Amino acid sequence: MLSFIVQTGYPTTVINLTTDLSSLLVGLVALTTLAAGMIAVVAVRYHVAQRAESMRETMTETITYKQAA
Repeated sequence: MLSFIVQTGYPTTVINLTTDLSSLLVGLVALTTLAAGMIAVVAVRYHVAQRAESMRETMTETITYKQAA
């Protein structure tokens, strides 16, 4: 068990990190928002590319079918 004896005459030290932590918190929120935005943009681009590729494959098969008939 640890016990500390506080001697009279010594000032108590209070560390206030509110201003430091608030700027770090703002940076963390901004970085998280930026990362989420980038993930959303990449997901939308991937979805659009997949739709375009499936449309291209469907059109090629249709044209080939019509030419064969």
